[in-house]
Amino acid sequence: MKLPTLVLLACILSLFEPMSLVADTGSNSGTVAETLDAGGYTYIRIKESDTWIATSTMEVSKGAQIEYSGGSEMLNFHSKSLNRTFESIWFVGDVRVSGQDSSQPTPIAESHGTMHDIIPKNTAIAAPASGEIEKLENGKTIEEILSDPAAFDTKAVSLRARVTKVNADIMGRNWITLQDGTGIAPSNKLIATSQEIVPVGEIITATGVIISDVDLGSGYHYVALLEDATFAK
Repeated sequence: MKLPTLVLLACILSLFEPMSLVADTGSNSGTVAETLDAGGYTYIRIKESDTWIATSTMEVSKGAQIEYSGGSEMLNFHSKSLNRTFESIWFVGDVRVSGQDSSQPTPIAESHGTMHDIIPKNTAIAAPASGEIEKLENGKTIEEILSDPAAFDTKAVSLRARVTKVNADIMGRNWITLQDGTGIAPSNKLIATSQEIVPVGEIITATGVIISDVDLGSGYHYVALLEDATFAK
């Protein structure tokens, strides 16, 4: 076992795999009582419910009426960028100022190098098509890594890929599925473990150490994991 700290993970995963780790907020509206911008996200306190929500960086003013839907509630969430802990906060993907054209996309922040505060969207998404994602210069593809994982064992690698699924906070880390359009199923995805969390659907650069032939027991076997990964847009 190359990952002694994960010997009980199979039991934990058997509990988490079939269930969703997010809950949908439904459709809501309210008055903006306070806003904070940090880490590529805008944090908004809703006056009527005294609820905090967060979304990709957007322009919104105190007193504005907003509409929002969908999202993930995080309890006791600590924002490193703000150095603040929120007892409860909803990370939502669809926020707009009332009366604003809903076809206008929510502005997204420019690259901040790493993304510590980002929370995934609600669901997993489809894998990118072959050739859709350009290979990272001096990086690797998932097909290259998984075709000979032993050759990369304990080595640091970087790759460009899309986040297609996130399982958050299992055994003290987040389990992030990466796909780049290379490889043939089931050898077309790489699981990264990280203290960071990134939004589903985002195309990112991931950097970490490959650990090959990881057997967690109870049928959970990985030909390779990208351990201690960090992410950049």
